[in-house]
Amino acid sequence: MLRVLHTEWSNGWGGQEIRILLDALGLKERGYDVFIICPPRSGLAIEARKRGIPTCLLRIKHTFDLRALRKIFRFIREKNITVVNTHSSVDSWVASFAARIAKVPVLVRTRHLSVPIPKHFLNFVYKLPDAIITTGESIRKMMIETDRTGGKKILSIPTGVVLSRFHPGISSDRIKRELSIQKGTKVVTLVAVLRSWKRHDIFLEAARAVLLDMPETIFLIVGDGPGSYKIQRKIQELGIENSVVMTGYREDIPEILAASDVCVLTSESSEGVPQAILQYLAMEKPVVATNAGSISELIKPDETGILVRPNDVDAIAEGIIRLLKDKEFSMSLGRNGRALVEKYYNYEDMIDRTIDLYYAIYRQRVRV
Repeated sequence: MLRVLHTEWSNGWGGQEIRILLDALGLKERGYDVFIICPPRSGLAIEARKRGIPTCLLRIKHTFDLRALRKIFRFIREKNITVVNTHSSVDSWVASFAARIAKVPVLVRTRHLSVPIPKHFLNFVYKLPDAIITTGESIRKMMIETDRTGGKKILSIPTGVVLSRFHPGISSDRIKRELSIQKGTKVVTLVAVLRSWKRHDIFLEAARAVLLDMPETIFLIVGDGPGSYKIQRKIQELGIENSVVMTGYREDIPEILAASDVCVLTSESSEGVPQAILQYLAMEKPVVATNAGSISELIKPDETGILVRPNDVDAIAEGIIRLLKDKEFSMSLGRNGRALVEKYYNYEDMIDRTIDLYYAIYRQRVRV
């Protein structure tokens, strides 16, 4: 049976790290031995250990960190690892070389972001893996057409949703009591790590515009991250402190979404297939989202949501107001969104496809 090692360099806790955790949990649930190497005190380390996934804490200082390479090499040998799956730039350099030196049968790189790969000779690191997984079709196409990476070894496996956890039958009562949301108050929610490209400032400017038309609306910003102070300052500058709630990091996302009338994502770049939007759709929530990365694979205009240009405050505000006022239209979008997720973005299917890929490479490499 395969023994799988995921590596991650980032300290953060966002969609990329959550995808790694989901992959690892899916493998563990299927009976595979799975391990994670990641930085000490990182979000991934904390969450993986909570869920019983063996985690090796290692800070990789840079792409030529020989000390880290030796440690990963020894870990691979000690644990008899047969699959190494890297995720960020720095760990992909170090862990890929360690895997090749250790003659690991399967080396896979997952590419999460829809940003072009810098064009310089050092990026031969993308030639090392046996396969590259992208989290969206647009990322796969970009790597083939723009980055000129070999298309035969790249495939898209979007993140799947655990449909038993995210479904429209969840109660919103507890969240509404906790946040003192009165009956009849409209709630607009953005779930995202607090990073610059998520453009929470654009969300807040749209919120102010919505409040001019619908002053009783409440806006929730759910998540944590390095941009927290700037967002708080923006709220004060706009004078909308009484209408915006920053919840911080929450694990009860399904319950928060259940309390929401409209869900929004205002990213301007870097997105694969965002887990937040998948979760919105799984909860049958109407969505306003920007056309960044692979978001258009999920949000089909007037079918599964409202799609607007990045950084267009007016369009975002107009979309929110339309969804808040047109209940029938919003319900139609929600039903269509749930059907899309059930058909194409099921968590179990994601794990199946990942395991199938690992085995296909393994059988070819070891001639089983």
